[in-house]
Amino acid sequence: MPNSPLFRAATWLLMVLLIALVGSEVPFIFSPLIVAFRAVFFPALIAGLFYYWLNPIVRRLGNLRLPNNLRLPKGLAIMLVFGLIIGTVALLVALAGPPLQQQIAGLVSNAPRLVRVLQGHLLTLEENEWVVRLLGPQALNLDGLVNQVTALASSLLTTIGENITPIIKVTTDVLTMLFLVPFILFYMLADGEKLAPTLVSYLLPQSLQDEGRRILRDMDQALSAYIQGQALVSLSVGLLTFLGYLIIGLDYALLLALVMAVTNIIPFVGPLLGGIPAIIVGLVMSPGMAVRVLFVIVVAQQVESLLISPRIMGKKLGSHPVVILFVILISGSLAGFWGVLFAIPAFAVLRVAVSHLYSLALLYRHNFTKSNPD
Repeated sequence: MPNSPLFRAATWLLMVLLIALVGSEVPFIFSPLIVAFRAVFFPALIAGLFYYWLNPIVRRLGNLRLPNNLRLPKGLAIMLVFGLIIGTVALLVALAGPPLQQQIAGLVSNAPRLVRVLQGHLLTLEENEWVVRLLGPQALNLDGLVNQVTALASSLLTTIGENITPIIKVTTDVLTMLFLVPFILFYMLADGEKLAPTLVSYLLPQSLQDEGRRILRDMDQALSAYIQGQALVSLSVGLLTFLGYLIIGLDYALLLALVMAVTNIIPFVGPLLGGIPAIIVGLVMSPGMAVRVLFVIVVAQQVESLLISPRIMGKKLGSHPVVILFVILISGSLAGFWGVLFAIPAFAVLRVAVSHLYSLALLYRHNFTKSNPD
């Protein structure tokens, strides 16, 4: 059966395993490929995220009817979207850049005072009668905590000084990424929808191509729903916390709300990570402010969980939260931070693939039986 799909799949698998074996034994052959892969992977990943955010806009512009029943060329639609992004970023930088820069500079310059005030609050808490009864006389161990923080800061400065070359390399990589991402994104938006049919026609026989296209389409929809929805949810949480911080009068409200919006992308632990800096700043201002900050964070997360996420994300994943939690824990133990970050979209794609494998196997078995009646 050299022409059967099963034989071809087994041949491809053996070739991949053979290449991996040769690569492990003779690593210098594949080292240039590994370097090239590392150079392209993160720009392609970021371009892929932007692709899912921008492709619906490009598609809508491409479907607009022009005079004489003409349609907007796709390349022109992409350039219009790029222009819209540049204009939006420029507007945001003009409006939010100066106050954000002032808040960052103010936070850096006030860091010693913030540490001293926080030290005083912790000392008062350490001497509190109820805390002593509940946790013991040396439960907080303020001196040890200060020594650990000082040692950590000193170690961090030493590490930065000794690794100036890697820092320069990271800066160079970021600048390279800024040039690569727009080019990759342009071709993704221009030809991305042609990739799936090409892969299906090349890898699958004619009888299985419809099911293969359906699988890739469902994967694409699952990824698109999650990426677009998560971006809108994080933006909404950032706006809610920013308004809350402004109402209660928290210092560095814009900067701390931006931190909350970014960390909210990380499932489960993101809101906790984003809330800690705001609570610390609130505690430095006053214990009552820390309580108000905690109240704002809890209210914002409840609004996100009960109102925003159900409306934006809907039931796209269709999985119980406990299952999602287990997926995140397993991914985090296997791949660390990146595993936690990409656990849910990877799970969504894998779930779609597994759900279609059974029907694909039945279809293959039916076609194989039909072509080989004996």
